[in-house]
Amino acid sequence: MSTAGGSGLPTLGITLPQFSERPGPALAAARDARRLGFGGVFVFDHLWPLGGSRTRPVLECWTLLAAVAAAAEGSGALRVGTLVTRAGLRPPALVARMAATVGQVAGVPPVVGVGCGDPTNEPENLAFGLPFGGPAERARAVEDTVAALRGPLAGSRPTGAPPWGSPDPSAPPEVWVGGIGPGARDLAGRLADGWNGWALTPEELAAGLTGVRRAAEQAGRDPATVAGTWGGQVLVAPDRREAAGRLARWGADRPPAQVARVVAGDPDAVLARLRALGDAGATWCVLATVGTGAWSAAEARAALAAAAGLGGWPPRGRIG
Repeated sequence: MSTAGGSGLPTLGITLPQFSERPGPALAAARDARRLGFGGVFVFDHLWPLGGSRTRPVLECWTLLAAVAAAAEGSGALRVGTLVTRAGLRPPALVARMAATVGQVAGVPPVVGVGCGDPTNEPENLAFGLPFGGPAERARAVEDTVAALRGPLAGSRPTGAPPWGSPDPSAPPEVWVGGIGPGARDLAGRLADGWNGWALTPEELAAGLTGVRRAAEQAGRDPATVAGTWGGQVLVAPDRREAAGRLARWGADRPPAQVARVVAGDPDAVLARLRALGDAGATWCVLATVGTGAWSAAEARAALAAAAGLGGWPPRGRIG
């Protein structure tokens, strides 16, 4: 299996800026990621920014993803996806049809990360008139959504009443289950194409992936077919001292536990951690850039891409 730039890196993706009234910055970031050689671009699924003002603008997940897919049409291997779409916000069958449509527009199947959310999401749901169930109900919603994404609605074009018409030439989406708890790991092993562990250390990722693959084996699946993936916040600066200062300023009003999980440093230091995650089993690392300071997010991406030897489009990392 090839590696990005021959460097031992997983495929690198980025999250797009969604705290905006306009889609322009997100679309520009997607174009930039493609130009630099990143493997994919991802959007999150919140109705307002976590920990922020409920009136602060935020772009909705799936409609933005459709716009990004349209902009990426014909680009080949650039993947678009969710990290994660929240089960329970939309009926599972609807999510499957949305994913199929995005894939048809993009010309390549999307990566659909699915998660159950946590109690901090309850006010979002209630403000928009959506129920928010207990842990068991939300876990069942994830399972139902994953099942729908693995079913015919996600890979065929409906023509009317069930059964849903002729097969579509596009493949079904690649499905990841996001979550660090045992339930998410079990579900990923039993049903999904991959598991995503957010902000985990390499050691935590390796241990979690062992549990995922144990669940896959118990379900009669080939454990090697279930990928491990990582997502998390990264802070890239010209040198390590500046990175430490930026992290301190960015983290001044944030929970210490969150700040401690940020991968921060100069490009080489950040890439060293991403390589370690690859050694732990991650086939993808999806990066959410924070604390850019004097550097723009675009400059941070460019510095990381240059240090990684991505070499522009097409990416040389693992795709899929």
